[in-house]
Order: sequence, then structure tokens, then C-alpha cells
Amino acid sequence: MTINHQRRKLLILGMGMALTAPRVYAKAAVLPVTLTSGPEKITISLPAGDQRSRVFTLTSPHRVVIDVPLEAFPPSLVHSLTVVKQKFPWVVHTQIAHFTPQITRIVLEVSGLPSLQRTSEAGNLSVAITVADTAPVQNTPVAAPVMAKPLLVMIDPGHGGKDPGAIGNEGTYEKHVVLHIAKRLQTLLDEQHGIHAVLTRQNDVFIPLYHRVSLAHQHEADLFISIHADGFSNDNVSGASVFALSPHGAGSAMARYLSQSENSVDVLYDDDFKTNDTYLKQTLFDLDQRETISRSLDFGRHLASNIIKVHHMHSPHPEQAGFAVLKSPRIPSVLVETSFITNKQEEKLLGEPAFQEKMARALADGINSYFINEKKNNLLS
Repeated sequence: MTINHQRRKLLILGMGMALTAPRVYAKAAVLPVTLTSGPEKITISLPAGDQRSRVFTLTSPHRVVIDVPLEAFPPSLVHSLTVVKQKFPWVVHTQIAHFTPQITRIVLEVSGLPSLQRTSEAGNLSVAITVADTAPVQNTPVAAPVMAKPLLVMIDPGHGGKDPGAIGNEGTYEKHVVLHIAKRLQTLLDEQHGIHAVLTRQNDVFIPLYHRVSLAHQHEADLFISIHADGFSNDNVSGASVFALSPHGAGSAMARYLSQSENSVDVLYDDDFKTNDTYLKQTLFDLDQRETISRSLDFGRHLASNIIKVHHMHSPHPEQAGFAVLKSPRIPSVLVETSFITNKQEEKLLGEPAFQEKMARALADGINSYFINEKKNNLLS
């Protein structure tokens, strides 16, 4: 049953892409390119039977060059490249270009000698990319220590690009404020707590809700935090809130309103990123959901206990709602409303670097305390 549904989805996608492909390739169903990563390697999967699919290396400087059929290149791959550049220090630069009318070329400039490991299966060519360790070789053999998987936090600054989010009475845009807080949070996690973090977006671009969730899975994040500064119809509403997923939808009138306003973005924009495949949705969003929600609520409590030290809470305890970005199986996920941009006083606060710094530090401390508790309870690998 699993194979049939997946094959049906890929067949439909391939047929749609073939309609716009050059005639010489129109008969072949094209599998879309995917890019994923683990703690130490990047893996690119591309159509194996297509002569346009190539992966090779160049020197001076060291580069990995990936050629893919134009019609097999998904727009979402651009956001994955943004993530891997943050995740791996050895990725110096990434670039995408139309090499020919039929080929898209991806170039990864890397800081050391790259290694490519190729495997082929079911029409896919998978290439694992690593960079050789430049540490000196020891003469005496020493047993390598067992290294724990490095922790990775996926920070999602809400909205972006054509979706501005909420707009304050003085013209403050939610999408800009939350990006400032997210970037500061990323820096604090690294410098103060030694926790690696990546952003779903580093600038003012739109990313569909579905792909924000996918990024966390494609790159093996341990936590997902979406940062917002939302609005409400009553401009007297104020305070910060923390949300985890509710399997039954919104748990309060406020949560229901916010859930509808956040999820409506995918209804208004980029329907081509969404899927109507019921099984695929279930696989992506509902697997191990009960345990994930429990851990997400615990994560939310750690955040709330630190946020309340720097700003008053609209609700002192984590709430639950049906935000699309929280439907991330096996990855504890929360959405933080740092405050309400439609409240005059809080709009002013959101524009102040000092408040952004306080909020970022509270979030960083909450993330760190959550990880400490998970390690104490032996829940981290």
C-alpha cells in the first residue's frame, strides 16, 4: 500500500513536469531531485537514467558540481541549500544557474577535498557528499571515541516575502521583526550554549508552510521553533504565548483565530506546494504524533518559564492549536507569539533592539534547559 501511493504521487508529478519538458525527453517520467542531510553528509538524489544527471568535482577551489534536468528541479531545493550552508561549516558557497536550456547546475564550493559516494536504486542516483578531515594522522592507532549526534535546532522566522504577516498600526511588519529575533537567537545558541541552529530563511523570502516542516525532517533537526509576533482583532490584546500542536485543533477562541490566520497562508498562496494525497499527509504529519505532542508541550513549558522573566504572558502555560508548522512527526515543535504587533505598546517594544535581545535570550535559555532535561532523562541519543 505504501509503495503504490508513493509511486502514484511521483507518476502524477512526473507527468505534469513532462508537459513542459523538451520534446526529446518527453517520454520519460522524471523523478524530482531531493536534497537531505545527516550530521556529517549531504545527500542528493536525482534521476539515474537521464544523461543530464551528473555529479562531479572541480579544484581550485574545491567544488561539487551537480547537473540535473531542468524539469526535475523543485523550487523547494533553494531553501534546502540555504539550510545546508548554515549547517555545514565546510560549505563555503552555493550557487544555482541554468547551465543550458535543459540543465540546472548546482555548485557547492567546499573548504576541503570532497568525497562522493554513489548508489543507484529504483531509477534514482544518490550521491553522499562529505569533506575529508584535515586533522593530522596519528602514528599510534587510538580507538575513536563514540561521539554523540550534534544537536540541531531549526528556527523558523514566520512569514516572509509576499506574506508580510501581521502589520502594526505604525506600519511595523511581523516578517521583519521575527527575522531579527531569529537571527539573534541563532547566534546566542551557538555562542552561549554551544547548540547549532539553522534558519528556514535568512532574508525576506516566502516559504510555504508545508516546506518549513519538510526542512526540519530533511536535515534531521532535533527541535523546531517558529517565531511570530501576530495580530488580533482587538488591539488591547497583549502578551506572549507558546503553542504546541493540538490533535483536535484549536483549544481556545484565541488559539482558533491564530491557527486560522497562520494556516490561511497556504490557501492564499502557492497551492502547487500542497498535496491532496491523504496517505502522504498522514505519513508526514501524524506519525508518532502523540509522543511528539507530549515532548512539544514540555519544550513549551521550558520556553514559557523563561519568557515570563522578560515579558508578561497572555497565557502562562503552553496552549494547543492546529498550526500547520507544528505538524512535524518525531520533532518537538512549538510556535512562539513573542507579543502582539497590533497592540500599540507591544508594537513599539518589538521594534526595539533591547526587547528583541531579551526575547532571544529567553528563548535560548528555554531551549538549553529543555535539552539539559532531555539528557538527564536519557531521551537524547
